[in-house]
Amino acid sequence: LEAYFMVPAAALDPDNAARLEGKISRSQNALNMTEFCAKPHVVARQRFSRKDFFLFYPLKNQAWHPSPNPLDSIAGFPTYFPKGDSLVVYSAPDRSGSRSLYMTHNPDSAWRSPALLGENVLSTGSEVFPILSADGKTLYFASDGLYGMGGYDLYSSAWDSENECWGEAVNLGFPFSSPSDDFLLVNTDDGKYTLFASNRDCSRDSVYIYVLEYGDELKREAVRDPELLRDLASLRPVEDPSRIDADSAVSEGIPGNDDTRLYMSKMASSRALRDSVYRREREVDLLREQLGRSREDATASITAAILEKEAELTPLREQLEQLNKEIRSIESAFLRSGVVEAGDMAEREVVGAALGYTFSKNSLGGRIKIRPPREESRPTFRVSPVGRFSQDNTLPAGLVYQIELFSQPRHASLDQIHGLSPVYERLGSNLRYTYLVGLFPSYNSALEQLNYIRKLGFPEARVAAFRDGRPLSVGAARKLEKR
Repeated sequence: LEAYFMVPAAALDPDNAARLEGKISRSQNALNMTEFCAKPHVVARQRFSRKDFFLFYPLKNQAWHPSPNPLDSIAGFPTYFPKGDSLVVYSAPDRSGSRSLYMTHNPDSAWRSPALLGENVLSTGSEVFPILSADGKTLYFASDGLYGMGGYDLYSSAWDSENECWGEAVNLGFPFSSPSDDFLLVNTDDGKYTLFASNRDCSRDSVYIYVLEYGDELKREAVRDPELLRDLASLRPVEDPSRIDADSAVSEGIPGNDDTRLYMSKMASSRALRDSVYRREREVDLLREQLGRSREDATASITAAILEKEAELTPLREQLEQLNKEIRSIESAFLRSGVVEAGDMAEREVVGAALGYTFSKNSLGGRIKIRPPREESRPTFRVSPVGRFSQDNTLPAGLVYQIELFSQPRHASLDQIHGLSPVYERLGSNLRYTYLVGLFPSYNSALEQLNYIRKLGFPEARVAAFRDGRPLSVGAARKLEKR
């Protein structure tokens, strides 16, 4: 923070000044979060490829699907949608270009048009990897636009049954969230573990999946020492096998009989080789961490040690590749003879058995198509080089929504409305002038435009509701809308 504050902001162009302000804000957020650090028990950590790490979670097989929209060019954000579910929450680009959270459901065999989840889980950044709790009352997701310390942070939102909306997004805090990217938090159905992924301490094309003992109410305390914070953020597993229950992590295996003994032997060898690869990769990671903190005179020896470990990895990976080919050949024979079904086999990889907790790879489901949200009405505002204020601030009769831009004790100037028109002005009982834009027939139609308005330079913009020209809480308006 001290280094950022020393930069003369006045000497920067607007873009760099905004970046500097963002860095200061995220650094301050991180500093604030160190006052409330959790110390979870870490039982396992395993590194996977960024492209398919999500398949190693203890979730339903063939429940992950490629991006719902074939035109969505941003790869790596699949949708979790188990077969038979009547509700799906997913991440997709909104009208402003940010990735936002949508929901669609089929209460009566007809799928509803997707709708944004609400203002409390919406930002000008991106929200990705949404997962609902088993009871459907808590939503977990990652965002790089909400209050956080940089990159994607982890958040939860509780369902507000009274107002029928998702509540305020709560950052899960340190060390779940970090300055790196942290995402896809899942609690196992048996209530034993919490898993999440992060690219902290690993290469850009890989992530770690961390397995923690589940703790609903973890004790929080201040941690200010940099070394202690660094150690806490590393989330290294405890060496205590009694904490690990591998049964909660693995899916059902193939049936055991004489024909499968060779297969099981090969699988055991594969697991042992994978764990050998993992241990050496972990040693390399620790050496790289040490290299980053070492003095210049020690870098040569540490670099040599890294090269030596990486050289050991090459033949192990080659052996593993050959062994996996043999396993796939056996599996193909099983499928031809009807020993197992394709869905049960799914070419599953099993990782981590030697360390106690076992990661079993599920197969990817087919592509699903989700129609885009229905555009309920044309936007009733426009953006031009020069904005203008509405000459008539009268609102239509009935229920209507607007987007509130800002409020202040004096009349706004044209420069303040950033080319929007028409902009409505309301003088409140508190003698403050409130400025609003748009006329929307439904909450969802206003919400669809909210991020677009925020990105025009109104980061605090929000949806406002009116009935017959009189202000109404959004919650009350939404209840009226559903009648």
